[in-house]
Amino acid sequence: MSASNPHANRRYNIEGADLGYPTLFHEGSTSVAMYVVSSKVANELIADSGFTVAEVAPGKAVMSFAGVHYTDTECGRYEEIGCAFFVNKHPRRPVIPYLSTWVNIVRGRQPSFTWYLPVTQKSALECGVQMWGYPKTIEDIRHHQSAGRTITCLFRDGEQVLSFSVSNQGGRDSKPVNSPVYSIFEGTPHLGHLTQNFSDVGYGRDAEMVLSDHALVEPLLRLGLPKKPLISGHMGKLRFSMSAPVPLP
Repeated sequence: MSASNPHANRRYNIEGADLGYPTLFHEGSTSVAMYVVSSKVANELIADSGFTVAEVAPGKAVMSFAGVHYTDTECGRYEEIGCAFFVNKHPRRPVIPYLSTWVNIVRGRQPSFTWYLPVTQKSALECGVQMWGYPKTIEDIRHHQSAGRTITCLFRDGEQVLSFSVSNQGGRDSKPVNSPVYSIFEGTPHLGHLTQNFSDVGYGRDAEMVLSDHALVEPLLRLGLPKKPLISGHMGKLRFSMSAPVPLP
């Protein structure tokens, strides 16, 4: 077992599959958007984690929203919605207020913390909870494409409570991204790295989010959504791996 990474050689039996690190996600697609939101509300939502959001302006933070369609992964085939905030590095170090956060977000170096991560399959839930400490739940998430857009919908008791739509027109490749991701794994703060490769990529600001008045999306309403995103995009081909979590100092 690595001294620098005490979890590196651990194995897990999840729904009959023998899994370890790095965990591979071979194929899928994702629709994403970044939104400027209230840092006060964001900090309230993640207060139990001990992390704090990284402000990009007084009282403002950035939240990423993703609808993901996984077709071939070691954790199964499933749908997912991910809501994460960019948070301050742990332990905190001196930075240039606001500017450093913007630069790190653009460069893929600012750590994120996921506060809402529903999925559609038990295998995906167990992988997320047991292997990284992610706050996964089981929900009714449906993915489809129509008129050049990819739509991710969240349902509860047959009622649509959220719809997220992004143009899926794009043919660019992007450079691999190695993003730091924080989580609370087995009760303590940990750092993992998400290494992603994208192709058939298109960017813009055309993401559309529709929220109902259902209690499930009340936190998003408190954050000030729906609104126009900073940026949105669609990655038609998604491949990535997730490292073992490492304890933060």
